[in-house]
Amino acid sequence: MEGDGDIVHCGSSFIKTERPQLVEKSNTTSEVWRYFGFQPGNDGRPENIETPVCKICFRVIPAKASNTSNLYAHLKSQHPHIYIAVKGKPNQAPTTTASSGEPSREQTNTMREIFQRKDKFDPKPREHRELTKAVTYYVTKDRMPLSTISKPGFQHLLSKFNPRYELPSKNYFSRVAVPSLYADVRKVVEKELKSADCFAATVETWTCRRNEMFLTFGVQYMDSDWVLKNHCLQTQYLPDEHSGQSLKCALEDVLEEWGLDTTNLVAVTTDNGSTIKLACELLGWKRISCFSQNLQCSLQNGLEDSRIERIIQLCRQIFSQFSRSWRKKRDFSIAQSQKGLPRNSLKADVNNNWGTTLDMLERFLEQQDAVRTVLAHDHKICRLVPTWQDIDVLESVISVLRPFREMSEALSSEKFISISAINPLIKHICNDLVREEQEELTLSFLMRMRIKRDLEMRYGDPELVHFLEKVTFIDPRFGPTCVDNLENVLQQIKGEVLAGKVAEESSLFQIGFDGLTVSPLSSCSWYDRDSPGPSQPKKAKYGGGLAKVFGKQSGDGAADKMVTTSVSLQEQLDRELDFYFKEPKLSLESCPLQWWKATQNCLPLLAKLAKKYLCISATNVTSERAFSNSSFVLTEYRSSVKPKHMDQLVFLAENLP
Repeated sequence: MEGDGDIVHCGSSFIKTERPQLVEKSNTTSEVWRYFGFQPGNDGRPENIETPVCKICFRVIPAKASNTSNLYAHLKSQHPHIYIAVKGKPNQAPTTTASSGEPSREQTNTMREIFQRKDKFDPKPREHRELTKAVTYYVTKDRMPLSTISKPGFQHLLSKFNPRYELPSKNYFSRVAVPSLYADVRKVVEKELKSADCFAATVETWTCRRNEMFLTFGVQYMDSDWVLKNHCLQTQYLPDEHSGQSLKCALEDVLEEWGLDTTNLVAVTTDNGSTIKLACELLGWKRISCFSQNLQCSLQNGLEDSRIERIIQLCRQIFSQFSRSWRKKRDFSIAQSQKGLPRNSLKADVNNNWGTTLDMLERFLEQQDAVRTVLAHDHKICRLVPTWQDIDVLESVISVLRPFREMSEALSSEKFISISAINPLIKHICNDLVREEQEELTLSFLMRMRIKRDLEMRYGDPELVHFLEKVTFIDPRFGPTCVDNLENVLQQIKGEVLAGKVAEESSLFQIGFDGLTVSPLSSCSWYDRDSPGPSQPKKAKYGGGLAKVFGKQSGDGAADKMVTTSVSLQEQLDRELDFYFKEPKLSLESCPLQWWKATQNCLPLLAKLAKKYLCISATNVTSERAFSNSSFVLTEYRSSVKPKHMDQLVFLAENLP
């Protein structure tokens, strides 16, 4: 019939074509064959499989040996919208209908949708790339599974923000977007690490839900502006046996991959595992045991008493009863209203976490009247009503544990200097919190004595004591007054400086006032009595609560005026130490790094020591937090993540701003 054909758009013109009867290509999974067919022969099979015909414009496209390059090129040049759709879809078998070779209804609908979406963003423009980067940032920073991208609710949300944006596939994010973002962030971290003169490390080994072993390696260092920086560098899969030798090899691989020099490694903070101890010993690294874990073990030792174990088990049983019954929850809420108590729920503790045990006991003590009211009306569980002896034990335990919460919080933050506070805290526990001359053997006294003896055993190594005293000495919040063996500390500092570990060359230096060292290019004009000196920093809360533990200290003082002479390295160090002794201690709420930033040109040798040692972390909180975040990465919806992708996701979650 005349006129029986289609007018189609091909290139830049419209042509009228007769619709031929086309045969589908069999046994193919390539998406592009949905838009091409073959001229049928006499037997109904393809006449020539090397001359496919476009189903849209019915042009013949040569394709030798079923090669699809020319087919994609034709779609790209003549039908670009279809080309974009085909490239963005995974390969799948085409759907065939009748032998007429016409597109099926599903294919027709797909083509209709393609032409309706011709106002979508081209994937190349800047706006499309920025939106894709924003989605990648959201997925990695918030540790969301990649399946979120294919969720209809998330896609609906994006369509409301920008209807023109077409979200790429999940495979694109996992294979292109996430690795690209990882490479960009890694370059920034590597650049910052190169500017650090020295660094400290934290190491943590852990097992994921697939019973696979990983090692997390983090670093801490001071930048040129005296800002404490923390980075979680790598989460490495450990396929071999978990031994000291295998950990040694894994740590060497991490340092080699990141280009870190072991001579710049000051110390590494780890847990008390025997394998990590052996690995550090084989590597010859200075190891600091995690203060939080040591404190946990000491407090668990202090809680080993039958009376304490009874009240803890009692609180756990009561929580279990109230959490499993909606009636008891209702009665408990009514009792709280009648007693005028806060509407707080009971808490449960976690094994090997004394902080959660303290929270559970405090909440139970707060709500004991409401708990008694509910338990007394149920004869089946009225045996759980605590006695007055239980309450006395409860109050004693809380009074002992509360001070340690502030200590733990003060040393568990990676934003504050923590290593220098270990030695003063141990002395505070042993000398102030526990007094052995007390005659009455109360439960509180016995708990404190067990805690004290356990901490003294863990921090009794002479080499460790001397190291911690040296670090305490160079923190202006504590200084010489918090060091017992001062003579030994001074010998360590002088030996390290004169041996060339701090100053690269022993040249002459200019000296400011009576004993203050000044760099040749610095005037140190603030050392005038009429202007504020470094001992008057900006008053800001710092230290994560150390002032609550030790009490507030004054930090006022005046400095001397300047004169100028020239001295050798030995004389310079002596005069720096002399000035440092005369300086008053900083307030515990002041930042020691800002003090050293102000005095680094006047006390260059001691400032280098401070930058070297104050970056050490008292706890391995950086690696532990990465371990905790990994539980959000490896979920039941993301249980097949490969170790390489696991490393990238944890790295981005920890290092993205």
